[in-house]
Amino acid sequence: MIDVLDSVIGMGSFSTADAVLGGKDTAAKDTTEAADDDVPEEPNTIVVLNKARNLELGTMEVIGPDVTILPTEHALYDIKRGAFARFFVERILGQFQREDRQRVENGELEWSEAFEFEVHAEDGILLQLVIKNFGSSSRLEEIQRTLRWALEKTYRAR
Repeated sequence: MIDVLDSVIGMGSFSTADAVLGGKDTAAKDTTEAADDDVPEEPNTIVVLNKARNLELGTMEVIGPDVTILPTEHALYDIKRGAFARFFVERILGQFQREDRQRVENGELEWSEAFEFEVHAEDGILLQLVIKNFGSSSRLEEIQRTLRWALEKTYRAR
């Protein structure tokens, strides 16, 4: 029951203050973990909804170790705003990238398996975000939670 409750709370975008403020608590986790066995290999589409769950913000298309994030058609997201640029890209995705680069330098991971991402935009408006080798299911869940928060903060209707 506790595991089910934890997963429901996690889907509702619960996060600790350390995660929101970019604390080093996430780095304290076991960084030697390889990709989890529970990461789905078949394509999976995750709809990202706002906290109230009444507005679609975008979709996450998970295929193996990669994720493609697409904004919903009715939304504009300014990738230069703090919630997206400084929090989601620099603190969350950047931290995952730094962790994996450290693991490559330590010989624990191959470059071809390291976390990478690309933000595709036009005139500062998000078109697509591609993440390669997201790693574990816990990383995917953190990406989903923090993405929802960042998209919600930068949302502007077309």
